[in-house]
Amino acid sequence: MKFLKILVIVILPFISFSQTMNKEVKGKIELSYSEDLVLIKATAENLTDVYKSISYKLSVIKNAGKSGNQSTNAQSGRHAIDPEKIVELSKTQINVNSKDDIVLLLLIYDEKGNIIGKDKIELGEKKNEDKSEKINDGLELSGIISDETKTRDGKDFYDLFYTEYNKINKKGNKIVIVGEEQTIARSTKIIITIENDLITEFLLRPDDEYLSSMAEESASLVFKYFKNLERQNQEIVKY
Repeated sequence: MKFLKILVIVILPFISFSQTMNKEVKGKIELSYSEDLVLIKATAENLTDVYKSISYKLSVIKNAGKSGNQSTNAQSGRHAIDPEKIVELSKTQINVNSKDDIVLLLLIYDEKGNIIGKDKIELGEKKNEDKSEKINDGLELSGIISDETKTRDGKDFYDLFYTEYNKINKKGNKIVIVGEEQTIARSTKIIITIENDLITEFLLRPDDEYLSSMAEESASLVFKYFKNLERQNQEIVKY
């Protein structure tokens, strides 16, 4: 009985987080088409009766068909939303090649930097693949990494981490965020989080061997996080 109580306490943060997603502020991606272009509009809807201050990030993640290379373009900003109102966050457009797989990902954050709303659309061949891994709000997010690095060294690390992460056979169905922050010493550090849970953080160094080592270690820590979460979910079912 004591074990059961401890288990519930450990997994509670994951449950409470998923329950609040898109409950106060709802993110939505809308698409329209013009010849070979896809026109993208991101909106946020305040579902509450109080004023909301939010920030957002709209990412276009493209996996090229032949080369397999990934590129990410993102737009971000801040908005204030009156009660029960919808605001337009961003507009963009992309060319779509039938052999490319494209993920459109909208993340909405509260004033503390917590993700409170999101939407995701897939374009290309992979959109018809197995959709068995879903989170509680019905969005398929398996294997998604959000690039929030700011410097060249940060981008280099992200590319290495992306490669290592894709070597993992089983990926989690939560968004892995690779962020970068400036330190007091005017250097920067990498911060990897999953739904506000800190996975690892370390100072950046312009050293290829160091970055490769940290990318491999970070991917391993992410894998362990998802394995532990999987065990916890199995225990929930068991008890």
